[in-house]
Amino acid sequence: MTVEPPSPPVPAPRKAGRRTARLVDIAEAVGVHTSTVSRVLNGDPAQSVRPEIYEKIWRTARQQGYRPNALARALKRRHTGALAFVIPLLRNPIWVRLQRGALQRASERGYAVMIMEEEEMAAAPPASSYRYLVDESRADGLLLATSLRIPSHAEGGTSGLLAVPHVYVNRRGPERGNDVVMDEPGAVRLFLEHVAALGHQRVALIDGPVEVDTVHRRELAARRACAARGLQLTVLHEDVTEEGGWAATQRLLRRGAGAGGTVAGGAPAGGGLPTACAVGSLNQMFGVMAALRAVGRSVPGDMSLVSLDEDECLAFLDVPVTSVAMPLPELGSAAVDALIARIDGENAPDVMIREPMSLVHRDSVAPPPRS
Repeated sequence: MTVEPPSPPVPAPRKAGRRTARLVDIAEAVGVHTSTVSRVLNGDPAQSVRPEIYEKIWRTARQQGYRPNALARALKRRHTGALAFVIPLLRNPIWVRLQRGALQRASERGYAVMIMEEEEMAAAPPASSYRYLVDESRADGLLLATSLRIPSHAEGGTSGLLAVPHVYVNRRGPERGNDVVMDEPGAVRLFLEHVAALGHQRVALIDGPVEVDTVHRRELAARRACAARGLQLTVLHEDVTEEGGWAATQRLLRRGAGAGGTVAGGAPAGGGLPTACAVGSLNQMFGVMAALRAVGRSVPGDMSLVSLDEDECLAFLDVPVTSVAMPLPELGSAAVDALIARIDGENAPDVMIREPMSLVHRDSVAPPPRS
């Protein structure tokens, strides 16, 4: 009978002076030989252990806080026991939630994670910068959150990583079967359903560069949804920084929703300033609010705002900002599982994380101002 091994045990908190659990301790508690415990905990495919003993060994290991010898396991499996996670703009708080989910899941699976920041997202394939980590046995695989939509992607090109275990996190890469993403269109629909129900007819989306895959998917979803609902949509792209949010809002205000953006279908925006705006980045949101405040525009009196990033800090602004809470810890956890599957040689499909996702209601949204 074949039994799938559970995740490696998460060590229980140890009291000061408590001796580290050993294989012999687990063997004595279960009543089996030490070699049996070793085979079970190290995933020996040749093991022949009764299911009830198998489960008891794992349960006892968890109770005793046993931690596998990472070096011994690495030598046996020819793995380093480490993953490299490449993330853009670490100062954006939303990455903390994603990292937390990834780090926790990696620990449960017996892996350590190296966090690396790619400050400038370039259009070059990531293989040129990070493949060496696997080739030189510094990591077993790559979690990449920095992929851009470049022409070679659309032309069916590859990233140069095909021989290296890798997963694109919150991005879609050039080759299918390595993507772990969230339901960005679902987040946009939450925003539009909420403001449309309050009577808003002119909406805006301020987001990052269109080359970023998440931005591309949000814009595409917004255009389709607004066209279906008969809403006027203005889209503006700027850097995912406070300065980017400030610049986009100045364009929006200065040009009066005219040439500063486009509406659903690609025609120039017109018919008045948008009365509700979704902002793709938390950093951009601070710039948007500052630009509105600088010209005396009130939130939500003149413009309702919804952040497509959620963070507790939004509740402590002068005007607490409504947001869409995305499944970031779940995304990080799923990305680690997907990468380990590829490290183990499994063929796995792309992954879409849809839940949990919700609208966090605060004070930045109200019915549109009267004409």
